Amino acid sequence: MRVRVATLNVWGLPEPFSERPSKRLKAIGARLAGLDLDVMAFQEVWTPDARRVLSAAGHRAGLVNAWHKRSVFGGSGLLVLSRLPIAEKQFHRFTLRGLPERVDQADYYGGKGFVRIRLQTDQGPLTIIDTHLQARYAQDDPFGYRAHRAGQIVELAMAAHRMRDPIIAVGDFNMSEEQPEYAVLTGLTRLRDVAAGHGRRQATVSTENAYRVGSRRERRVDYIFARDGSQRGLASVHVERVFDEPLDFRGRRASYSNHAGVLAEFEISDTRRALTAPDRGAIALAERMLSEGRAKAERRQRGGRAWASAGIGCAVLAAAGMRSVDLSRRRLLRASLQCAALGALAPGVGLSILSEIFVPGEIRAFEALADRLGRLDPDAVEQFLA
Repeated sequence: MRVRVATLNVWGLPEPFSERPSKRLKAIGARLAGLDLDVMAFQEVWTPDARRVLSAAGHRAGLVNAWHKRSVFGGSGLLVLSRLPIAEKQFHRFTLRGLPERVDQADYYGGKGFVRIRLQTDQGPLTIIDTHLQARYAQDDPFGYRAHRAGQIVELAMAAHRMRDPIIAVGDFNMSEEQPEYAVLTGLTRLRDVAAGHGRRQATVSTENAYRVGSRRERRVDYIFARDGSQRGLASVHVERVFDEPLDFRGRRASYSNHAGVLAEFEISDTRRALTAPDRGAIALAERMLSEGRAKAERRQRGGRAWASAGIGCAVLAAAGMRSVDLSRRRLLRASLQCAALGALAPGVGLSILSEIFVPGEIRAFEALADRLGRLDPDAVEQFLA
């Protein structure tokens, strides 16, 4: 039996945070029927209107079963459409998902995670995983939040260890093949990079994209990975880049999204490869990255405490000096300066909350993931499938 699966980050934000979302989403929907898909997995489907447009288009293309996380706020951005019946579904929210103080980046508040969907096929169950890992924002952080992505990969890998079905994992992984997170993912899960296996390493963030004009380099960050099950094999027979054709909106050059998509076709059979346990090198690399993330969080906590103390201290001194109600020019100036100093209280309180509530949770998450990782036994293949 053959199964065709595709993935696309649709950049489904309202204007002005994306360009021409309504026209682009309709174009994506119109393209679905021609791809003859069994499963379509989307990321960044952030608005109810985007879900409605894509779900309706999927239904017209025969993808009559749909999943998304029903939430007014923090709904994950994931949408999966399937021609095959959905037997089970489970969403897991990442415990590490960006920084709460970076409201402009929104990863912390977006409800990011991964969904596991078990599909019924003529040759038994097949599990689809759709995810969107932490964005890089490399301009702020020389490591591009790699410790957060490593933590998210560990959570995904722990879930994959419990699955006996063949697995197809897709999404925007926000990493290139050369980065350590890729080695952690493939080493911990034993998922195979389908495009690499076919020698089709095509960039999904391309300088040819209408919305990437001026980009300095091309990157492959959207992937389809696969792994055999304990009883059935999963062989990829074809892979290609999709949703990469140029569009024209009334004479203006456009693209389906600011990413291209990936499509792969698989053969499910009774012939499978020998399954192997997690790689020791990947475990050690993940442990180092989690340790790095914890150390950075602890430094942020110390910095937050220091700034909070300074801000609250300035505010207390200012309040102590505000006694006189005589409105001479000099005293009015002094009172104005004191009121300005009181303005330090709000950020001081905010930094105190950050350093005493949010960051400790981040530190505990790094510790918990490192503990779970340390329990993996690379010598026990049975544990890998337990």
